[in-house]
Parts: sequence; structure tokens; C-alpha cells
Amino acid sequence: MIYMKNNFRSGFRFAGSNEGITLIELMVAMGVAGIVLMAIYSAYHTQTLMNRKQTVVLNMQQNLRGGLYLLEREIRMAGYDQNNTGNFGITSISDVNGNSSIRFTADLNEDGVLTAADTISFSMYDSSTSPSVGMTDLGMAIGGGVRQVAAESIQALFLAYAYDNDGDGLLQSAGGNIIWAFDSDNDNDLDWDLTNDQALATDVAVGSIRAVRVWLLARTKTPMLNDTDNNTYVVGNRTIPTNDNFKRELLVTTIKCRNLGMN
Repeated sequence: MIYMKNNFRSGFRFAGSNEGITLIELMVAMGVAGIVLMAIYSAYHTQTLMNRKQTVVLNMQQNLRGGLYLLEREIRMAGYDQNNTGNFGITSISDVNGNSSIRFTADLNEDGVLTAADTISFSMYDSSTSPSVGMTDLGMAIGGGVRQVAAESIQALFLAYAYDNDGDGLLQSAGGNIIWAFDSDNDNDLDWDLTNDQALATDVAVGSIRAVRVWLLARTKTPMLNDTDNNTYVVGNRTIPTNDNFKRELLVTTIKCRNLGMN
């Protein structure tokens, strides 16, 4: 009987053999690994940039909404007078460097006596303690004290007012629209009809104010890479054109001053 040699293994390389991978195989493997790593890094870098942008924009939005909420809450208290003394209400609606400001009183301790501690004001200023130094912030002061930052990086604030000038309990209106007015000459009374863009027939004292309309424009604290804001924002009687890399958001709301007779 003749036996044939079985050599079916002769065409294969085994892990236990002394033969290694060739230089070409090594270069191909390194090239494929490099491409995969570059793709992973590119995706990671892109996602990181997107997350940073979203975080910056989200912080701006939260800051803006927090500032608007504080404005609403406090202005709604204007004229609060538990003892019906008639000593409390809106006292000043002056303009500061193109931005509105407001000061009002409320009987916060319900003692019926008007003191400095019952005074609240909102205005724009550049806080030295804010991280975004050089950009205006919304400031709030209670009792004539030092202003505190109510919202950072606020680019513009405008306030307009609805009023009852004839004492009939209804807001003044023209053509079925509520007249929103503001103080155009900074003498602490309403004189310009924002709704119809014309002067009021007669000036209106701040004591007739029954509602406040707020425009609040915020800006991100840092510029956004590869993003351009070239929108024009209408903030009350102002138009604010932009052409930079910051993101902005404008919120508008109406505050009914129930303590001043607005139902």
C-alpha cells in the first residue's frame, strides 16, 4: 500500500509561525486606522463646537427670560397699597442713554407709610462685576440702594405705557387699538403715541399709567464662530441694525398693573 503525503496546510500562515506581516500590510493597516481616527475626531470636534454654541445661546435665553420674569414680577407690584393710602405707584419713566428706565413704589411691608425702602427701579448700566464688562446689563435697585445685575448682556430695553387719562377705568385707544405711549423729551410724562407715531394731544401724567409693555433685547456674551447676525431688531421706537458674530434674541411682553386699577 502506498501512502501519499498530506500537505494541505502548506498554503497557510499560522500565528505560531515565525513569519510576520509585511511592510505593505502594516502601511495599509496604519492608513485605514488613520482615516478612521480622523473621521472620529472630526465628528467629535464638530459635535463639541455645536454643544458650545448651544450652551452659549441657551445661557443667553435663560438670562433673558429670567430678566423679563423679574421685570414682570416687580412691575406688577407697582402701586401695591394694602391700606389704600394712595401713596404708591409709578414715579419715574425717564430715559437713560437711549434705554428706558422705570421707578415705582409699593407698600412692601404693608405699613401704609411710604419710605425709601418701598422704592424699586430698573435701568441699564455696565456692571463692573459682570463677566461681560463693556456690555450693558439690566440693573435693579431696591430702596435706593446699589444696583444689582438682574440680567447680563442686555443690549436694549424699551418701555411703553398704556393709560387711562379720563378716569373711566378703560385704557385710552384710537381706532380700536390701545395707545402705547412713552416719554420722548424725558420730562417724566407721556407725550408720544408709539402706536400711531405721533405726539399726544396732551401730556399724560405717570399717575394715569395702567399697563407697561416691555421690549428686552439680549446678546450672547461671546461671538459665535462662523455665524453672522445681520438682522434689524425693532425695540419700541428704535431700530437696531446688526452685523457681527453675536447671537441675539428679542422678547416682548405686556404687564397689567392690577394694583393701579388694571383688571
